[in-house]
Amino acid sequence: MYAERIVKSFEQDKKRPHKAEFRIKKEKRGWRLLDGNTALAFFYPTFLDIWSFSPFEEPVLYNEEDPGAVVDLYTVHNTMVNLAAHGWPRHWFCDGVHVNDMVSWKWIKKTGAELEAEITGVFGEERIRWILRVFYDPSWARYRYEVTIDAWMIEPFGFEPFNMMLAGALCSCCEDRRWTHSLWEDCEGHLQRFVHSNALFNVTDYGDDKGCWRTRNIPYRGGWVAYAAHDSFNPGVLIRDNNVPMKIALCSQLFDEHVIWNDAGTENIDEDGMFHFHMVCEFVNLGDPLAKRLLKKAQDPMKPRQWRKQMVALAFHMGVENDFEEPVDPWQPEDCPIFVLRLAQDGPVVWADDAARSGKRSIRLTNNVINDRNEMFPVGAVCNVKAYTKYRLSGWIKTKGVERFARLELASFEYSYTNLIDLSASSNVAGTKGWTRVEAVLDSGEEVYLMPFLRLYGPGVAWFDDVKLEEV
Repeated sequence: MYAERIVKSFEQDKKRPHKAEFRIKKEKRGWRLLDGNTALAFFYPTFLDIWSFSPFEEPVLYNEEDPGAVVDLYTVHNTMVNLAAHGWPRHWFCDGVHVNDMVSWKWIKKTGAELEAEITGVFGEERIRWILRVFYDPSWARYRYEVTIDAWMIEPFGFEPFNMMLAGALCSCCEDRRWTHSLWEDCEGHLQRFVHSNALFNVTDYGDDKGCWRTRNIPYRGGWVAYAAHDSFNPGVLIRDNNVPMKIALCSQLFDEHVIWNDAGTENIDEDGMFHFHMVCEFVNLGDPLAKRLLKKAQDPMKPRQWRKQMVALAFHMGVENDFEEPVDPWQPEDCPIFVLRLAQDGPVVWADDAARSGKRSIRLTNNVINDRNEMFPVGAVCNVKAYTKYRLSGWIKTKGVERFARLELASFEYSYTNLIDLSASSNVAGTKGWTRVEAVLDSGEEVYLMPFLRLYGPGVAWFDDVKLEEV
C-alpha cells in the first residue's frame, strides 16, 4: 500500500536526536505552538494551522501576516484542519445553541517533550472527543501531529470528523494556490488524482451532489489523502486506525478535503448502547520529491462518455478585459474565477452569440419580472486582492427594452460569498441602448476578496462584454 511507502519515506537511516522544548503561548484568538522560540502551528481552538514539520527544515509560510490574526483561508499559512463539530448530522443548533458554542477544550500537557489538547462536545445525548498530540520523533526527524477522534451517536449515520483545508485556496491564480491536485489511493491500491479546476467541478458532473462524483472511497485500513504539486510542502493526512469505512470528498469550491465516516454497523455499538465512531490519524507533509513521484504515477479521473450537465465555463482574469470568447478546459488547473453558464441560447443567463462588443460572444441576461433581478458572478476561486486598496470594475453593457436598469456591481466579502461587507455600483443603463461603458470603484478595506456582479433589474435584456477588474 502507498500509505506504507509514505511512512517508509519518513524513516531516517539513523535516529536524529532533537531535544524538543514544546510550550504554548496564549494569544487573542488561540494558542501558538512553539518549540523553544520557533512557532510550529496555531490552535484556534477549533482549527489547527500547521506550517512546520521538522526542526531541521525551514518553516514554509504561505502568508506574510502574523499567524492567527484572523480565522480565514487567506490567513492560513499552510494547512488548516477543522477539528471541531463541523457537519454534525441533522442539526447545527441544539436547544437553540449553536454547535460551536457546545464545544470545550483544555490543555492536558502544556510544556515539555509533548503537547496534548482535548476537545469535547456534548449535543444532547450524543458526544464527541478529539485528542491532539504533538511530539518529536527522532526516527523520522520530524514533528508528529496525531489526532484521535471518537464520536458516540444514537443513529449510525456517518459524518465528517474533520476537514483539511488549504492555505490560499481562495486565491485567483493556481500558482498562488500552489496545490493544484488532490492525491490519494483507491480501494484497489491504485494512485488517483483530481485536478483542482473550477470548471471541472462546476460545469461537469464531478461536482454534482446527485452523483457525488467528487466523493471517493479509500481503503478501510491505511487510507490517506494529500495535496500535491508544491516544491516543498504537500500536506496530507494518514488514517492510522478506524472502526468504520471512510470516504473523502473534495469541496466543490476547492476549499478543502472532507474526510467522512460512512455508516456504522451493529459491531460498532458501544457498551453504552451508542454507535461509536473511532479514528486515529496523523497530519504529514509529503514533501518533495515524493509528492512529484506519486503525482506522476497517479491516474487522472475517468472521463465519462457523456455528461448530464450541459454547461460552459468562461474565464474571469483580473487586470485584463474579459471578452468571454473561449471556454476553459475543465481538465486543466484553472488560474482564475469562472462564470458558469448553460450551453444554450435561451434562458435567463446564456453565453450569447447574438451580440458582442468584441469578438462574437457576450453574456446575456434576460428578466421578465418587474420587482426581481437576474445576475451573474464568478464561482470557484475568487478575486483575491490587497486590503485597503481601491479597485475598478469596468465593462460594456448593451440593453433592449430594460424597464428598470442593468449595471455592474463590485462587492467585498469575507470567506464566503454571502458575507458581503461593502458594495459599489456603476451607473445604470436602461431602455434600449448600444454598447455603453460603465465602471464601479470600491476600496477593499479590511477584506481581501472582491466579487464582480453582472446584474439586470426588472424586465428586459442586457448584454455584458469586455469586463475588467483592476487595481486603481
